[in-house]
Amino acid sequence: MLFKKTDFKLLAAQFLLSLMLVFQTGLLAAERTLVIQPLQDGPMKVGTTNFTINNFSLNQLLSEGLNAGFLQEGYNANSEARYIDELLAYPDDAFSFQLTVPNDSALYGNSAGTIIPYAGYIFYPTTASNSRSDYDVFQPPSLPRMQGEGEQPIFASDTEKYPLIVYSHGVGDHPTGDKINLFSTLASHGYIVMALYHGDYRYSQFDPQQFNLRPLAVKTAIDELLSDPAFTDHIDVNKIGGMGESYGGSTMLALLGAKKLNPDTASVISNNLLTTTTDERIKAAATIVPYAGAGIYPFFGSGGTGVSQISRPFMANSATVDAETDLAMVQQVINNLTGTKYLIEYEGEGHELSNGAFQDANTWSKIFLDAFVKEDPDALNTLASIQSVSSSGQDSLTVVTEPKPAPSTAVTFADNQLIVPGLIAGTDKYDVTLTVLSAVEPITFSLTDAVPSSASYSAGSYSADGVLSIPVVLVGTTRYSVSFSLTSMDPIVFTLTGAEEL
Repeated sequence: MLFKKTDFKLLAAQFLLSLMLVFQTGLLAAERTLVIQPLQDGPMKVGTTNFTINNFSLNQLLSEGLNAGFLQEGYNANSEARYIDELLAYPDDAFSFQLTVPNDSALYGNSAGTIIPYAGYIFYPTTASNSRSDYDVFQPPSLPRMQGEGEQPIFASDTEKYPLIVYSHGVGDHPTGDKINLFSTLASHGYIVMALYHGDYRYSQFDPQQFNLRPLAVKTAIDELLSDPAFTDHIDVNKIGGMGESYGGSTMLALLGAKKLNPDTASVISNNLLTTTTDERIKAAATIVPYAGAGIYPFFGSGGTGVSQISRPFMANSATVDAETDLAMVQQVINNLTGTKYLIEYEGEGHELSNGAFQDANTWSKIFLDAFVKEDPDALNTLASIQSVSSSGQDSLTVVTEPKPAPSTAVTFADNQLIVPGLIAGTDKYDVTLTVLSAVEPITFSLTDAVPSSASYSAGSYSADGVLSIPVVLVGTTRYSVSFSLTSMDPIVFTLTGAEEL
């Protein structure tokens, strides 16, 4: 069906009326009805850096009446700090470094001006032909296809740059057990994952340096990894995200810019907020049961106001009966964040989530990171529609502030056409023209042009399941987010399926 230019005002009015009707009758994607499957392994194989344990050193430790767990958590005996690096057989082949601590005793106590060892793992996508052996660090699960002594990483692609996730565990914990499975799964979806041993128990519970060293160590670890010749050409420095659990969630907030209170009475009474270490390279962070304080100790200051400068995307997966951190304090933190934010609450769960809830939280987190670190438009669409994960956890999205598309990417409906610059289809971009076939329901458009695009931005996306999404369409003076479904291949026709007024 063709329209004359003189019919444009009538056509625009009909189109606007139809969009409003769709909006009012509740056919919008904005209604969260999507239930998704739990996170599964991706298509890529995974390799890891070396973390071979020296059996002689381990036996010597056992002879002292200690075990490996002491060093994994960090240990202090008679003011001597001990750490997992003691047990590394090939420290030069492991991901390890020496942290030079700034001379600031208010933040770092008696560690100020000293040098502290750190070590951890790097997981990365590798080739299907990588035949290196898996390795158990004391017990399963294993580090997959671990590099041997003197070996370099084998990446799935020699030329591709991968997004990086930095992970921070809870206080006194370490990056083993189910976390290794999580890191492997993330890497199988195309991420490089870095996880440190914080060694928290090298310092006492109420010593400020126990926490304040954490964000400093993570930022330094990123510096070290990006300067490593084996990795520097394989990491996309513009796509770095964070994950953290419990104290690790607090660590991510600090890196995003949060100010916190030291755990002494004077600091709490005076609400003396301190900045520890921030890192502008971290684009977004997803957390599980993030610690925000308990009792009379609001970790991020009275009312959670220490986070009010954070505008980068943040997600919290929190438990409703958490005895370690007050949910009300987490809610205060979320309310004070000024940017994109999500709070998913798990009914009846404690600080240590059940397997089902942990699986749900990892699923939410991965979609979030895909959306805001990988900048995957399909993930952003999923995140805007998801109601829950179909595992056994009782996950419920209770707070959400989602990003508004930039006006510069708005598509204008004019002269019977939608011209969509930089439409993303798979890994390619196209400048696409859609022309109205019918302005009465069902509203349909035909594809009349599609050429490779050099646009530096995207005004829409097309997914493999035939859904075309345009975040902003300007109709007159009203802005809509719209979606279409492919309903014919010959000719190519799209039917309007959703429209939300912005």
